[in-house]
Amino acid sequence: MSKRFLIVIFLAFLFRFIGLSSLPPALNRDEAGIGWNAYSLLKTGRDEHNVPWPLNFKSIGDYKMPLYIYASILPIKIFGLNEFSIRFWSAVAGVVSVIAVFYLTKNIYAALLMALNPWAIFYSRIAYEANLALALFLVGLYLIALKKDWGLIFWLLACLTYSSALIFIPLIFIPTIFRYKPKLFWLVSFILIYGLIFISLWRISSQKQNITIFSDPHLIDAYNQERVVKYAQNPLLTKLFFNKYIYFTGITAVNYLKTFSPSFLVIKGDNHPWHQIPGLGNFYIIEIILAIIALRKIEFFYLFWLLLAPVASAITIDAPHSTRAIFLLPVIIILASQGLAKVKRFLPIILAIYLLNFSYAANQYIKLYPIKMAGTLPVNLKSEIVSQKNNQQIVLTGVHDSTYLYPLIYLKIDPVIFQQTALWTPPDPAGLTHAYQFANILIKD
Repeated sequence: MSKRFLIVIFLAFLFRFIGLSSLPPALNRDEAGIGWNAYSLLKTGRDEHNVPWPLNFKSIGDYKMPLYIYASILPIKIFGLNEFSIRFWSAVAGVVSVIAVFYLTKNIYAALLMALNPWAIFYSRIAYEANLALALFLVGLYLIALKKDWGLIFWLLACLTYSSALIFIPLIFIPTIFRYKPKLFWLVSFILIYGLIFISLWRISSQKQNITIFSDPHLIDAYNQERVVKYAQNPLLTKLFFNKYIYFTGITAVNYLKTFSPSFLVIKGDNHPWHQIPGLGNFYIIEIILAIIALRKIEFFYLFWLLLAPVASAITIDAPHSTRAIFLLPVIIILASQGLAKVKRFLPIILAIYLLNFSYAANQYIKLYPIKMAGTLPVNLKSEIVSQKNNQQIVLTGVHDSTYLYPLIYLKIDPVIFQQTALWTPPDPAGLTHAYQFANILIKD
């Protein structure tokens, strides 16, 4: 192992673990849901809804995948129930992804770019199941490239970690067969086990259908209204060229192309405030320029990877979506490293531009991001909860913001008491449910 590679690993570790508990400045509700369910399993063998060792977690009502929650039992057991423990596996996954990219490409620049990329760093510091799924995918791909077909096991684990992997991995599996030619036993085993996982997680998959364009009531209503008008003008042409298949294919295509837009890639990322560093996209502009240079002689496998990665995001209502498109991250980084190899004579200029990009990103993340997040994350809720911990009754507000998860974590309420006393709201239009009373906690609107 070379000194340069050790330095890259150190940088990857440094930018993912330093200050992990305090940046981001508060847990989002998905992180809190992961942490509480892992803690509840650790203490009782049951999730927050009193279900023993479930394969899918109803938590909040959005049905989380199981692997990240089960994996979080270990750091919570060792470090306690806190922000560090909840984010631990995502940070580890971020470092593992850097190592996997290096061994996959044998390119130190690819590893360095992955270590310092804003999307990679940002997602490694939040408990994103997608980030762990990405690491599992990359480890599996590296093993498959070494003709160790059991690397497909890591792809199956990724499918148990994040729902987008259930879409991307069977798609990338096809070009993988042609490039790496895994043995028939592993091919058949993978297909059968993947099918079992998909069926077992159907409740999660069906719940996620609520966020697809095919079930969006606004899009369906717009389609029906426009079809009525067109049908009155020309019934035959409407049947041929304005049916639901063409309509939703068009929307999917637009969403797909948005993933490759300058706005998503380098300007601002997606539209969700939890997914972005202010004033910054998912890549530095120099990375995209270098990746474009590499497109002239892109390998067959990487081309398919590049084209397939946005599919899971493209079929959802809030596309482009950084979390659902996360499998796009390493392939663009790999292409950028290949582009860099083609213009190495300009390395001093490229390095200067890169340092400017990185310095700007660091300033936006360390200084501006915590200020902006104060309006979208419960930054002051922890101190509010702790200040009331000796009260006979703790009263909080924001029942529909999943506020119930935070006193559970910060006060470490006995999971048995919560399971026995929790009163729940009916599902909201998004299907989410929230506890509004339990133990000595009352949460108001």
